[in-house]
Amino acid sequence: MNKFRILPVLFFFVFFSAEAQKGSTIRLKGRASYYAEDFHGKRTASGEKFDIYKFTAAHRTLPFGTKVKVTNLMNGKAVILKINDRGPHVKTRIIDLSKCAAQVIDLMKYGAAKVSIEVVNDPALAYGPYLPSYLASEVLNTALYFPGNTYNFWGHTKKLEGYGFQVAANTDLISARETCQQLILKGIKDVYIQVATLKDGKLYRVMLHQYPSRKMAEEEIVCLRDLGLTGFIRSY
Repeated sequence: MNKFRILPVLFFFVFFSAEAQKGSTIRLKGRASYYAEDFHGKRTASGEKFDIYKFTAAHRTLPFGTKVKVTNLMNGKAVILKINDRGPHVKTRIIDLSKCAAQVIDLMKYGAAKVSIEVVNDPALAYGPYLPSYLASEVLNTALYFPGNTYNFWGHTKKLEGYGFQVAANTDLISARETCQQLILKGIKDVYIQVATLKDGKLYRVMLHQYPSRKMAEEEIVCLRDLGLTGFIRSY
């Protein structure tokens, strides 16, 4: 191979590696996809076994162990991942996500979507759904959460009708969102925060799922208990 063709690739790899070392805010944009379940249990390029239930990804050049934030640019949802494999093998894509990561950012709805990749070095950021800091994001601005409204994990208003399960209630928004994050990590996709008024503040109810009738909700409450959760049916 011509050595001059190799130089740009080597430069990019060294540059990106150096930036990752010092915690750069460098970002890449491109299309992302996710692993097929057939790869579950197989060995990755790093030597680790691939697990569809862990927050990992494949990238062509980023060093193994690099922590990245991947954001779905179609909906703003983000997830923190570890690079432990090489790929994708499709030239038009820049990263492959594990199944659980793809579920968090709703990638599985489309099979592939445009994302941004950001290398991060913050040890406080756990692998999984990205939880923005309280001061840095309007997602956690309590003034934007109005009583009577229902919101998803990312703070977007949801017009829900019918019934759901209330599994927790908190008087502060951070605690409610932490509960939502734990539920998402359990694989529960439809998690919401319903806001109510208290005499001296607000109440943030953590709600699961949506059913058109109380009867349907009652039929599904057994599944809730099978997951080790307790709660009761409440209307939206």
